[in-house]
Amino acid sequence: MDQKDVKGYTPYQRKVIRNFYENKDLRLIQKLGELVSNLYLESNEKKRESGWKNIRKILIDLKVNPHEVEYLTKDRNLAIISKKLAEMF
Repeated sequence: MDQKDVKGYTPYQRKVIRNFYENKDLRLIQKLGELVSNLYLESNEKKRESGWKNIRKILIDLKVNPHEVEYLTKDRNLAIISKKLAEMF
């Protein structure tokens, strides 16, 4: 049995998978930035509500303090989220 059969993945595939998970925070920060940009332009209230739910979820996934998540999302102020995004990036 060669190494591919033992682990189920080639060394290249393992490297791609490892890099995917190592860069999770960067991907989430990028997605948060895109959501903030879209919310600035969005006029549909239902889509705005969905966007704020996604922002809250991403902040939790980024392991932001729960009290800070509450503070950042309670007033639905995109300027505050933008400042936090600048701090993270």
